[in-house]
Parts: sequence; structure tokens; C-alpha cells
Amino acid sequence: MNNEQPWAPGFPALVIKRPFSSAVAVMAALVILVSLVLRLGGHMLIGQLNNMDAFTPVMISILLLRGLYAMRNDTDLQAVSIALIGALSFIFIYEAIYKLSFYIVKPMPPEELREFLIQMGTALTALAGFAFGKFHFSRWSMIFTAAFVALYAFWMLTGYPQVNTTANVYWVIIPVRYTWDMIYAVNRGTKVLVFLTYLFFYSKDRAASDVKRRNTASAQAAD
Repeated sequence: MNNEQPWAPGFPALVIKRPFSSAVAVMAALVILVSLVLRLGGHMLIGQLNNMDAFTPVMISILLLRGLYAMRNDTDLQAVSIALIGALSFIFIYEAIYKLSFYIVKPMPPEELREFLIQMGTALTALAGFAFGKFHFSRWSMIFTAAFVALYAFWMLTGYPQVNTTANVYWVIIPVRYTWDMIYAVNRGTKVLVFLTYLFFYSKDRAASDVKRRNTASAQAAD
């Protein structure tokens, strides 16, 4: 009897079979590595990216890797396309919300409005993920969405203080004695919650999947 195990393709075969996914995965891994080196070296902000927080590229890269893994059974181009949509939508929806928060009680200047519309348009590409059944409002994604809304509302009600100036943007309704570290934690905490929401867009609730299977089985039995 032949006890040899079937051959499993290694990394070179995977690159040949899924070149786009492999390239994006390698790029994401390198971005994570570089960002972590910068952060561990004491660089909280990346000056070359307009002072972007050093952990933001890590979140974007993790979303790319999560998307590629979640759609490993789809075509190479489909996996890369949806993963890019998810990552871009994540960063631009947060930037759009952040920008809009400065103009709740005053008109948005034309140049800011133009940028806001571009951000919203890019963020709304996530609808394609839902339309094709690749994104789902799972239980955890809804929990993290609710947590984001609560924390962001708290931030606004405490004056919406900013990391770069430590000054409040609005009148304080809930008095809080902020330190710079607290402002940083609230600011980055809201972005992390949006990141976790998008991360769990790729998850399906087991209960919902069971209901769908039962409905499908019932429909087939009725036929």
C-alpha cells in the first residue's frame, strides 16, 4: 500500500497560482514590520505621511491580510479587489467622519468639502462588499460599531480635544480633565473600533449561517 501523503503546494506554487494576493500579502507584511520598527523606535507619527499615526498602516495591512484569507476560495483578483475595498473604506470612512466633526456648527469650506466628498465616495465602495455577500454585519461588527458611536459621542461631548493642539474644538458638556495621553487614547481608540468593525465584516455569525442553511433546505424540500 502506498502511504505517501498527497503533495501540498508550497509558497512558490502559491505565488504562481495567486500572484496578486501574494504580492499584496508580502507588501502588507513589510508595512507591518516597518511600522512596528518605527513605533518601537519612538516614532508615534510618520512625518512623510502627513503625521499619520504609526499604527494606522498596521491596521490597514491587517485588514488586507484578513480579506485575502477570508476569500482564499475566490479568484485571485476577486480576493485582492474586495480586500482593497475593505481597507480603503476603513481609512476613508474614519477620515470623513473626523473631518465632518469640525463643521457641525459652521459651513465646510469648498476645498474641505471637495476632500470630504472624495473620502465619502471612497468609503461607500464598501457597499460592493455587502452587495456581493463578502461583507456581513456580524454580531461583533455591530458591537464594535456601537462602541465606536458611544466613544466618539463622549469625545465630542467633552469638547473634542485634539492631539496636535490639546485644545477643545467645542464647548464642554461633560467636564473631563484631559491629559495629552488621554486625548491620544480616545482619538486612536475611536479609529481602532472602526478597524475592528471592518475586521469582523468578514465574519459570519454561526446562528445566521444555520438559519440560512435551514431555509435553503426547506426550500429544496418544498420543491
